[in-house]
Amino acid sequence: MSSNPNLQMIQIVLHWAWDPIGVRGIEEAADEYDMYAPQVLKLLEADAPTDAIATYLAIVVRDRIELPSKPDRDRDVAAMLRQLYAIGR
Repeated sequence: MSSNPNLQMIQIVLHWAWDPIGVRGIEEAADEYDMYAPQVLKLLEADAPTDAIATYLAIVVRDRIELPSKPDRDRDVAAMLRQLYAIGR
C-alpha cells in the first residue's frame, strides 16, 4: 500500500467499494486495483467532475478487466472518492 494518504484512500475505496471482480475483503487481493489508483488521483487533483472519474472506472472495467460496466456503481464510487478527497485537502 502507498505511503501517500490520498493514494492509499483511493486504493481502499477501489478494493472495498468499487471491486468489479468481487475480491472485497480477501487479504491476498488487497492490491488488485492499486494500478488504477494513480490515474484516479490525477483526476481528483485536476478537480475532474464525478462523471469523468466514473467514465475512467467504467473504461477500466470494460477494457482492462473485460467485464460489463455498472454505471451506477462507478458513479457512486466516483462521488465517494471526490468527497473523501475533499476532506483530506
